Amino acid sequence: MIPFGTDFGNGDADRQYFQIDAQREYYLREKRAVNPARHRVLARDDAERAAHASVLAWIGATLREEHPDLFPAPPASYREIGAQVQEDLVVIHRRADDGNAAIMVEVSFPSDWYPDRIADTDFRFIHGPVPGFADTDAQQRSLISAMIDRGPYVRFVWTLKPDDFLDHHPREGRHPTWAETGAGFLRVERQLTVPFAAVNASLFLIRTYIYSFDSLDAEHRQRLSEAVLAMPEDAARYKNIAAHRDHILGLLR
Repeated sequence: MIPFGTDFGNGDADRQYFQIDAQREYYLREKRAVNPARHRVLARDDAERAAHASVLAWIGATLREEHPDLFPAPPASYREIGAQVQEDLVVIHRRADDGNAAIMVEVSFPSDWYPDRIADTDFRFIHGPVPGFADTDAQQRSLISAMIDRGPYVRFVWTLKPDDFLDHHPREGRHPTWAETGAGFLRVERQLTVPFAAVNASLFLIRTYIYSFDSLDAEHRQRLSEAVLAMPEDAARYKNIAAHRDHILGLLR
């Protein structure tokens, strides 16, 4: 994880928590098509309610600061926020017994996972399918501490898809095959962790970007080809790349 605000060559956008661009209306239209049952808020005790109050206040102030023309007044709920920003949002809360749970899930654009199943589950359960990530309780505690006690941080994760659909819910999303589309797309998630140590919480922001292979220059296509070739088998299976390496490499050429 990299300190938030690091310059990646995108100017002011690298210093914004909420990145709004010319595709905003498309993103929001796609969010409106999502099953609302995916979105959950748990506020079962004073500790969870305090966490939500702190996170909501911070989001409202940040949106007003970064985009005053769009947010002259703060949105009143996670649902209103999720419907107006291009990011997806999750709140993780650390309990008094040192356990943790997702107490808010506002995810419209999952990459082949079930956001409707993670409310009240812990960080290790959420990332269980990811090879080599939070495999032990010690790893989980270390990552949760980084999210809640330190930061903010930014990281980027990527995969390759045969389509440019934002919503890749395993059940509700659209999933054409590589053979059906004859095209390839790089899907990148900009993931931010925002700490709220005073209330034992962290806000997790996920902004999805999609780039067609045709839009990438020769250097980027070569880098992707090398990454596909070098990817460990378990990671390639997780990303649904293992069975399609030759096809993907052909598209990148």
